[in-house]
Amino acid sequence: MKPPTASTTRRRSQSAELPIPPALLIQRRGSAIHGHGVYARVAIPSGHVIVEYTGERITKAESDRREAARLVRARRGHDTCTYIFHLNERHDLDGRRGGNISRFINHSCAPNCFSEKRRGRIWIVAERDIFPDQELTFDYGFPFHEWADNPCRCGAPECAGYIVAADQRWRLRRLKNTSSGSR
Repeated sequence: MKPPTASTTRRRSQSAELPIPPALLIQRRGSAIHGHGVYARVAIPSGHVIVEYTGERITKAESDRREAARLVRARRGHDTCTYIFHLNERHDLDGRRGGNISRFINHSCAPNCFSEKRRGRIWIVAERDIFPDQELTFDYGFPFHEWADNPCRCGAPECAGYIVAADQRWRLRRLKNTSSGSR
């Protein structure tokens, strides 16, 4: 599976650095979406840089090896969490090793955050105003060809049912329409 990528859209954060330590802004706790999630402790304004996504810097080959191992674990009914994040064409970040609280931010088809790549680092930024006790989410942006391996549990009204990049969700709708029309 190709790891999530930092957004390449026109969205940009408003603050250049982290003015408030993440521990004062966010906390980890149980999530209705999946396992653990990250929640706002206080109101977070749109465009605010919340936390850096950290982890072990690994090669693409190592990333592929770890993803294959994750899929084997999934088939056996074990942990299927994805913590590997696309950094560049040669490297990824594995939040499972050396990561921080940001690795617990869940996917949503209607996210309130986005990821932004800046100078070889990944930042999680508020896409809109986030209220206290609201769960932080971002779109993992997985490629369409891996849709069947990644069911979505976000529960958003516009949920695609699988974790697929927003610009590829039309393909899932087409699959659903094709399969329902053949019955």
